[in-house]
Amino acid sequence: MKVLDIVIFGGTGDLSLRKLMPALYFLYDQGTLTKDSRILALSRGKMSRDEFVVMVMEKLETYLGAEYCQVKAQDFGARLDYRDLDISDDGSWDRLTTYLNVPENSGANSGANSGNRREIIYYMAVPPSLFGTVCGQLGRQNLNQDNSRLVVEKPLGENAQTAEAVNQALSASFREDQIYRIDHYLGKAAVQNILSFRFEDGSLEHCWNRRYIDHIQITVAETVGVEGRANFLDRVGILRDMIQNHVMQILCFVVMDAPKSFAADDVRDAKVSVVNALRPIMSDNIRGHVVRAQYGGGQINGQEVSGYRQEITDKGAAGTGETYVALKVFVDNDRWRDVPFYLRTGKRLSGRYAQIMVQFKAMANAETDEALPNRVLFNIQPDMTLYFDDCPRGDWQDAGHDRHIQDAYEKLLGDVIRGDQAYFVRHDEIIASWRWIDGIRKAWDGAKLEMCSYASGSMGPKASEELLAVSGHEWYED
Repeated sequence: MKVLDIVIFGGTGDLSLRKLMPALYFLYDQGTLTKDSRILALSRGKMSRDEFVVMVMEKLETYLGAEYCQVKAQDFGARLDYRDLDISDDGSWDRLTTYLNVPENSGANSGANSGNRREIIYYMAVPPSLFGTVCGQLGRQNLNQDNSRLVVEKPLGENAQTAEAVNQALSASFREDQIYRIDHYLGKAAVQNILSFRFEDGSLEHCWNRRYIDHIQITVAETVGVEGRANFLDRVGILRDMIQNHVMQILCFVVMDAPKSFAADDVRDAKVSVVNALRPIMSDNIRGHVVRAQYGGGQINGQEVSGYRQEITDKGAAGTGETYVALKVFVDNDRWRDVPFYLRTGKRLSGRYAQIMVQFKAMANAETDEALPNRVLFNIQPDMTLYFDDCPRGDWQDAGHDRHIQDAYEKLLGDVIRGDQAYFVRHDEIIASWRWIDGIRKAWDGAKLEMCSYASGSMGPKASEELLAVSGHEWYED
């Protein structure tokens, strides 16, 4: 069993306390983390270890609810430690080096195999603007040894150029096989079950192609507005915030060919092939492929809410970010050529859910002479269910509803501990997806694509319905 040191930069932030600590609590309870493992939180704030542990215990009790156990939490708390660290101050790093007990000349590029029996996981729960500084310090302090891993959170750039800059900052101190780029959508059981459904069962895989499938829809809908992320979302827009990562990951799992194996790089090779096959959207055809919009006022769950422009209060915000986008996408390979994929995501919509709808053509399965289902519906959130022809085919979760159900961070942190990168994003996939997204943004700027509007509490602007109607399709609604 591996003995780990898990070091969290930004250890007192919301991500650490809300997501990482509960995940690590359950991983410890399951035995994935050994009793000899240590979890070190780093932050600039001055506090004692005891103060930090008390804070974590309070947050665990709040976030875990009925799953919180005081005895287990206290045992978990014994693995916790805290240090204040100013990442720009070389002197602060001596305390981390001493804590980790890393021998000199054991960096990732030294070729030396550290005598330290512990493996080290560094988790960057800090803004991407700090990645370069932290990684540079880890390299200079010889803390990037061969048995260390680095976990980084999105956003990993805001276009291909800045994504390359982020990668250069990471790869200056760590190899690609040490870097775990986390997208929590890849930790959702329902998303991972897409691969199980397609390739382990295989009952529909022989007709999972353009001969039998008419079109596919992917919807990720939210009822919340921009909230505390107004400045970021206004600058970036939902195309870059949601389509480039979460929706693209779902699309790849739905579309990809069977990988050579389920080893990490074979799975990721198959995903990259999908992104590289996406048909470019250009300024001369963008109006038939893209709709962008902002929400206006309306009602969410019976409550009156303001429009996007009224919620943008910062004087530096231009109010030009899109809060909704719908795309008509084609994948130009032998399996999917000319099959339309409709992608949409937005805020202040009528419901919060994520789903995939696969619409089959009206024909029989040529191999079995049995009628194909009219449609297959995958619900990703809030529940995880699979429907054939609108009839439920069961819960995607494993049987045993009394068991603890792992959340995305718990699954992904478990994969990091095991050294499995299959559900983490590789650098070449990120760059390929950004180049495709950059092409869309360049096209809509060049074509001066209209910014539509929609009422809060609706499912988007009328133009998104027209995007499908041209081909005789309409959005699937429960």
